[in-house]
Amino acid sequence: MILLMGGTTESLTIADFLTQQQRPFILSVVSQYGAELAHEHAAMVSEQALDAEQLPAFLRQQKITLVIDATHPFAKVASENTIAATKIVGIPYVRFEREQVAEAGQDLRFVDDLEQACAILKQLDGTVYLSTGSKTVGDYIAALGLERIHVRVLPVTRVFEKLTALGLRAEQVDGIRGPFTTALNVELFKRVNACAVVTKESGRQGGIQEKVAACAALNIPCIIIKRPAVDYPAVVKTIPELATTLAQL
Repeated sequence: MILLMGGTTESLTIADFLTQQQRPFILSVVSQYGAELAHEHAAMVSEQALDAEQLPAFLRQQKITLVIDATHPFAKVASENTIAATKIVGIPYVRFEREQVAEAGQDLRFVDDLEQACAILKQLDGTVYLSTGSKTVGDYIAALGLERIHVRVLPVTRVFEKLTALGLRAEQVDGIRGPFTTALNVELFKRVNACAVVTKESGRQGGIQEKVAACAALNIPCIIIKRPAVDYPAVVKTIPELATTLAQL
């Protein structure tokens, strides 16, 4: 039995591939939205949020022989916990990693963390367009002020409730699900007169190229928070690479 750690669009593609290969697997997700998508692509779905202590027991209980980690590039703790659990149980671990597709330039600035991003943003005037998810919105508000923030998030109730509690008004929120074209990004950024866009180094599937292109068209900085470094035991970046790896296990 394979455990597929999900939470990305790639995990759904991998799930379809494993189904085609007739390889039994459990697709693990941790959000209600992720579960809704997962059930469309997998016969067995786990909606448990397993911590470092619970994961080894789960692997043994489900008789897992391989873990494919297709969690988000910024889910560092989840990946590290999974790596540790596979070592404890003694089974292979494979990371499916999004390719990095952007390079630094004059209006494309890579930073290590939120603090470095805010240091740049404090030198600018105007609205900051956040395309980094809802988890850190409060930190940006604390650093830059409520009135400077405009966010793009998934249109789900719990996220809107969080943003409302932080003090954001409806006109400061774009609740919309991707994918986003460059043209749509241009219109969204231009509509709020954004002075800069902040995003994560989430790779091609995260729509980073379209964000970068839109910022270039508007001549505004695109600030990209680098993905955290994780020492993955094994990494593949495409389905053919995954197929080759599976054939060797």
